[in-house]
Amino acid sequence: MDSLTIRISSDRIIFATYDRLRNMMPDYVVCNNNPDISLNANAHQAIKGTPMAQQDYNFVDIFTDGPTLLVPLSEFDEDDVPELFYFNFPSLKGRTKVYYDTLPYLNALLLFSMDRDMSNTLLDYYPSAKFHCNLTALIRQWVARYPFSSSLPRLYCYLCEGKLTLVVVKQAMLQFVNTYNIHNANDSLYYVASIAQRFGITGDGERTYVSGYGNEAAELAKSLDRIRLNAFFIDDSEELSHHPIAKIAEFPYDFKVHLLRAYE
Repeated sequence: MDSLTIRISSDRIIFATYDRLRNMMPDYVVCNNNPDISLNANAHQAIKGTPMAQQDYNFVDIFTDGPTLLVPLSEFDEDDVPELFYFNFPSLKGRTKVYYDTLPYLNALLLFSMDRDMSNTLLDYYPSAKFHCNLTALIRQWVARYPFSSSLPRLYCYLCEGKLTLVVVKQAMLQFVNTYNIHNANDSLYYVASIAQRFGITGDGERTYVSGYGNEAAELAKSLDRIRLNAFFIDDSEELSHHPIAKIAEFPYDFKVHLLRAYE
């Protein structure tokens, strides 16, 4: 294989090699992080302890779950990226490095950041690595699934590893993207209700789509009737046409979507 994909979060680091044109299943290793040491130290240990991660690759794609900022293409200037990002996230200035993904056909970019020490560590191991936001594949998939005949706003909720990401799409265009740290189920309901009210989303209109990792997402979908929303839970296997990758329990949904290019 000449390509390595790495997904990094506070809970785990996943290494995977996958050629979707030749194989049904990837080769992969999941390293659970030690909460008593830094994420940067966990990355060092994971790479040094994983033979797959020590091989030479022509292409390395690294996905992170850092804070994000949606920017219209018309307002984008690459020289202004750090200033624009840190204006919205001032506490991260000096501690992180800012990257961005383009969102084709949406006339927008998604700015995100990674811890500066972590970024430098990964570039030491993989000098040609490209950094991506783990939400990019999801956003592209959700917009691609939006019915062009509809003019109603649609709310997507993605609950994964203690973070809730809310995305609003209307007329096949992004209206809103934000991620919240979640401490309990009531936190999720509060944020969902707030954004639904802001965009006029009710149980009488579009369904609210919920996906995520583990049982928390399914429980969130069940509880949305408490705030009068009509929820639809996105089952990984059904949404991804029962592909074997959809059944890999260790993979969050966003990682599955990326590997399968499910937004194409």
